[in-house]
Amino acid sequence: MDWIEPKNSKEEVKKAGKHLLSLVLSLDVESQEFKWAIPIFHNWRSAHAFPMQIMLDLLRKNAIKIDKKAVVVQRLKRVRSIFLKLVREKNMSLSRMEDIAGCRAVVNSIDNVNHVYEALKKSRTRNILFRDRDYISNPKESGYRGVHLVFKYNGSKEKYRGMAVELQIRSKIQHAWATTVEVVGTFTKQALKASKGETIWLDFFKYTSVEFSKLEGCLMDSRYEGVDTFSEMDKRIKELDLHERLLAFRVATEALSPNKGKGAGYFVLLLDLEKRFIRFTRYGKSQLSEATQFYNEQEEEHRDDANKDLVLVSAASVRELKKAYPNYFSDTNDFEQYLNEVDEANKRVD
Repeated sequence: MDWIEPKNSKEEVKKAGKHLLSLVLSLDVESQEFKWAIPIFHNWRSAHAFPMQIMLDLLRKNAIKIDKKAVVVQRLKRVRSIFLKLVREKNMSLSRMEDIAGCRAVVNSIDNVNHVYEALKKSRTRNILFRDRDYISNPKESGYRGVHLVFKYNGSKEKYRGMAVELQIRSKIQHAWATTVEVVGTFTKQALKASKGETIWLDFFKYTSVEFSKLEGCLMDSRYEGVDTFSEMDKRIKELDLHERLLAFRVATEALSPNKGKGAGYFVLLLDLEKRFIRFTRYGKSQLSEATQFYNEQEEEHRDDANKDLVLVSAASVRELKKAYPNYFSDTNDFEQYLNEVDEANKRVD
């Protein structure tokens, strides 16, 4: 496979990111500066595909040893998400962003998350473990739980050295919670992942996170000691009419690609929020360049349309894709099943 190589220095990438951010915020997207910067941006993002594949192999090898049913996938960060992060984190630059490329493993239990986490930290690899964050012991303010490790490529291909890839490991319960946050955030147009939005939704997910952590036997988050998190969660479920809300977010799927095969490949997902459907265009394992080019073209085409959401991901099959990215298919069934388990657990206590 011919991998896309980075064509510009990190200083040029940093400069291009800075220009693009100011031009997008000022809506000046027809200027010569924008036309200079946008190819640099797309090349930098696309060039992460090679180190991302290397880290995917590392993650998959370790995850499958511990959990044979682990779902392991990869994705390039969306343009909109990159810009929002640059806006939100004032000291961030495009050249230093650590999660442009991301790989995720979803495993059966919290024990398996911890085992994969430890295995990765001890793994024999030339690539450099640059940073690790344990959001299970120290959940984010939003309630997010999981573990993240950032590796920097240090292999034989010199042009890619120093490029970062983030590895995420979640249990099924943590994954169901996180993807439902994304479903609700996407359809209500709130940045719930970044703890921004309506208080009722933010509080609901915080209390739900605590209750879900109890199902997995985690230590109590000290911020909620003495709080009846189940009652607080249940109160908001009723106020939100939650089941009906989630039901309304479900969307149909439509396959655009004539390739109906079941093998691994790349998928460009287009979620239409207004019409409530998702389309995916599929490419084979050897068609990364074509997939990346189509993804970039689609993002440019829908750049100003807030009702369109795009992402390029890889997965072993459509089935695996739906398991790993239920937020794109508005699938909150697992989340609601875990809510039922929380309800049953609290009834037993009563």
